[in-house]
Amino acid sequence: MDIAVVYFSRTGNTKRLAESIATVAKAQLFDIAVTLPSKVESFDLLIFGTPVEGASPTKEAMAFIDSMNSVQGKKAIVFCTCRLFGNDRTNKAMEKALKTKGYETVLGVSKKVKPNKEPDFSETVDEVKKALEKL
Repeated sequence: MDIAVVYFSRTGNTKRLAESIATVAKAQLFDIAVTLPSKVESFDLLIFGTPVEGASPTKEAMAFIDSMNSVQGKKAIVFCTCRLFGNDRTNKAMEKALKTKGYETVLGVSKKVKPNKEPDFSETVDEVKKALEKL
């Protein structure tokens, strides 16, 4: 299975989580700031992540999804990083947007990070790993 991990990051937390997921999934890693949507549409599984801003996905993440072409029979995993709240709402918004593009979301995960503390992504990465084993 060809897997792409696609992310947007402001402070580096989402990038570090994306890198950890890409390592476990043996996936190619793409930063949406420098990647065209057409570059990731051929992958069987899209793992898509963003930080939470205002209890929602970043506008950059949603613009990337909006500019993607429609596909058929593809799966997705969504993830986000947040400081306080909004993780469920963020993942649901990404899931809904990806569904309009033809993706079936099989997992949504998040990680709360605290300022000035190095986050431990192991539980979140383990959830992704378990989901991948079921595919």
